[in-house]
Amino acid sequence: MLGGIDTGCFSLAAAGLLDGRVVTLHWESLPVFRERFAQVTAVESLYEIDARRFSCAGGMAATDMMLADIATRHGGPLATQIAEQLIHDRARIMAGGQRRSLVERLGSHDPVLVRAVALMESHIEAPLSLTAIAQRLGRSPRRVQTVFAQHLGCSPGAWYRKIRLEQAHALISASERSITDIAMACGFVSVAVFSRAFKRQFAIAPSALRSAGK
Repeated sequence: MLGGIDTGCFSLAAAGLLDGRVVTLHWESLPVFRERFAQVTAVESLYEIDARRFSCAGGMAATDMMLADIATRHGGPLATQIAEQLIHDRARIMAGGQRRSLVERLGSHDPVLVRAVALMESHIEAPLSLTAIAQRLGRSPRRVQTVFAQHLGCSPGAWYRKIRLEQAHALISASERSITDIAMACGFVSVAVFSRAFKRQFAIAPSALRSAGK
């Protein structure tokens, strides 16, 4: 069998060893991987075992995958005993989500906040205006601003910009796309505007980050 943990799938895919297979990677790496290797089906799960290929998202997902393989080969009781020795209370299923829910990540159950951030995360390339977000939520723009200030200590625009810049950071670090292309893909109207915002957020210019990774 051949397999990769997290970004290990990049090397296997580049060698043509994953063509036509289903794999998974860490959620931050998925967009870049899908763009570079269209011949491979990349999904957001904890791990995947496709014939004689295995992959997982990294971290504790590797333990979940190991326990699943042991259960298949040697039975559930042995897998349970090993999990107890590892103080791993339960083996998560393959299709389990990688990321915590928005409620957990934001530390709030406020439906306006959770739905607003969900809209932001699903509209990166063409950002929604505050008015558009408020309309979709059936709330006033002022109400949305108040909720963000109360729970996140910033404006909706600042949080939205943070989401888009984090996406840009991941793309610069893991892909070969041009800085201009990445700026546009993350909803910035110009490279100059993007570069200033990026440097304020990460204390490094996009071009410097790209050079450091080479």
